[in-house]
Amino acid sequence: MNEWAEKTVPVAAPAGRVWSLLATSQCWPWLFGTGISVDFAGREGGRTRYRLRKDETESEIEVVPAPNDRTVEVRHADRGVLTCRVDAVGHEAVSKWTVSPEAGEPLAAVWRTVESCAPAIEKTSRAIDTALAPDDPLDRAKALVPLARDRADDSRTARTLDPAVVTALRECGIFRIGLPRSLGGADLPARTVVAVVEELSRADSATGWCGFIGNQNAYAAWLPPDTLARMVGPDGSFVLAGSTAVLGTAEPTGDGGYRVNGRWRFNSGCLHADWIMAGVTVPAEDGTRVPRLVFVPWRRATVLDTWHVAGLAGTGSHDVVLADVEVPEDFVAPLFSGPSRAPDPLHRLSPYNIQGVLMVGLPLGLARRALDELDALLSSAAEACPDDLVVEAARLETRLEAARALALSTVDAYWDELRTRPQLTPRSAARLALVLRHAVDTAKHVVESVSAIAEHGGDAGAARTLRVLLRDVYGAGAHFACSDDVYLRNATRFAGRAGDP
Repeated sequence: MNEWAEKTVPVAAPAGRVWSLLATSQCWPWLFGTGISVDFAGREGGRTRYRLRKDETESEIEVVPAPNDRTVEVRHADRGVLTCRVDAVGHEAVSKWTVSPEAGEPLAAVWRTVESCAPAIEKTSRAIDTALAPDDPLDRAKALVPLARDRADDSRTARTLDPAVVTALRECGIFRIGLPRSLGGADLPARTVVAVVEELSRADSATGWCGFIGNQNAYAAWLPPDTLARMVGPDGSFVLAGSTAVLGTAEPTGDGGYRVNGRWRFNSGCLHADWIMAGVTVPAEDGTRVPRLVFVPWRRATVLDTWHVAGLAGTGSHDVVLADVEVPEDFVAPLFSGPSRAPDPLHRLSPYNIQGVLMVGLPLGLARRALDELDALLSSAAEACPDDLVVEAARLETRLEAARALALSTVDAYWDELRTRPQLTPRSAARLALVLRHAVDTAKHVVESVSAIAEHGGDAGAARTLRVLLRDVYGAGAHFACSDDVYLRNATRFAGRAGDP
């Protein structure tokens, strides 16, 4: 090629959906089928680096999206530039591609196959339309199951939730569960919140995990209401990632803001989040330092390539760095001292119990998926199952159902109590942490037991699924909310031996 070449590819899907898939190179393996593997290498502001591998060769590209005009530019050092622009044509889209004359492999391989992206995007779009058909959030979560399962391996390979699933969660309103009602939040009954996360987790661990993590946007209810309103996107969603761990510092700038520095681990969903939160300390008048929570747009953060794990591999829980990032005072909140500024039942809980309501469905969903696999194994058995296996299956079922009933009754009781009280009693507030730990321990037992059965059952597919579940349930159990320290602290409060949580 001696000059820039152009291609136009019509796509029978809304332009916003098309853009959400083409704006990142994570989808290339299943969009283009070029045999290229794509691996995240780091992000600085709006520039994301990926490692491309094909036929034992590796190279690095830089992807720079421009959301306002739906354009993405892919740069490959001295091997050229590939660009894509997505335009709306009625209710459908046209993707317009250009490639520089010096473009070599692997950009040339993508260029040769850009037409193949249309069928893959259209299939994903139809799956999202199917999920949008019901009005009920729980029915939408159930309708998302096929897409989440279909993309689960892609999420694990990419080490972050697949953009097709992220787009579906956004459009189905799943990320609005944590928002106050005044800003378009779903304001769901507590048991529905649990059931939604349970269904997503039953489909795919990373989908369930990122579903509940993204709804920690509820923590922004400690900000001034007008500040929070500015953080909510035009589509009504506000996906939050980050860490409340106090690992950074915020120094006054003298003009009413702060300069923030620090590095935080375990920022699940940071590659698709709209905003990043981070725990910091700020200087107090008496010379001490007090904890605060800062909120910054995703483009102000650096994401390091650190998430190389076995459990919950598809959650994108990379390290995040903020280096001399200036944060206005309005975007700095107390670190969970005092009540939030929203009157909804969810936001009248402590942040730890908000997290508990959002998270407790995850271990229940993982365990339910394990029992789904066990049921399929028993149903496909060529001969009648041994009595001891039938009894073990029944024991696991009743054990999980008991843990689920305890979780639902606990969150139901919270909503009932908040109808007559501004806050939960200390003993009541301590209960959910104990219930969450019980749900995680139950899920571990169920998944371990079914895994042992599957390993000796001769079904390679089921055994593989259960090995993934086993890694994921132990990954979930490593969360601080499930730690022995948190359990002891809340057990003490539940016994009436300490003050408010």
